Amino acid sequence: MVNQIALFAAAIAVINVAVFFAIPGDSLALRSVGYDPLTLLTFEFVHFGLSHLLENLLGLLFTAALAIELDMDVRTFILAYFVGVFIAVPLLISFPAATIAGNSTGIFGALAATLARAKPMLPTRITYPAAILFIFSLTSYGLLTCGNCALSTFRADLFHFAGFVTGAAVSFTSVRRH
Repeated sequence: MVNQIALFAAAIAVINVAVFFAIPGDSLALRSVGYDPLTLLTFEFVHFGLSHLLENLLGLLFTAALAIELDMDVRTFILAYFVGVFIAVPLLISFPAATIAGNSTGIFGALAATLARAKPMLPTRITYPAAILFIFSLTSYGLLTCGNCALSTFRADLFHFAGFVTGAAVSFTSVRRH
């Protein structure tokens, strides 16, 4: 029997690839200015380029593989993913003229929930700070390589961090319920 987390990750990956090649550009991305309600459903499947798509696919597949290895509950994984994706919507209000595309906030949400599942082997007091350092290391890289573009990298890191925090919250509430 195929693992449900594997099926979910594969479905998201296929949709991402199909949208990337079928609808070029970012017309389905979510914008704080010129907002179209349809983009609330489409922005997670749109990517700004091939490298953006590949980064998200690798992150999703890595996180799903780790969740499968840890025998994670599929409902918690999927809930952490979607809560992570949609935390980006209220955050968008804070950034005028911003555009959001991709599902990395959901991937970071699922990662946080997965790392919480790994707690008996790797305590979250180690894994969570390491993941947060990784998230914000992209801003440091941006400062070194492109100077002014570091602000947009930092904005993306804030969205990733919000996805991670919501995934941790989903995991915490899921553990408390059981």
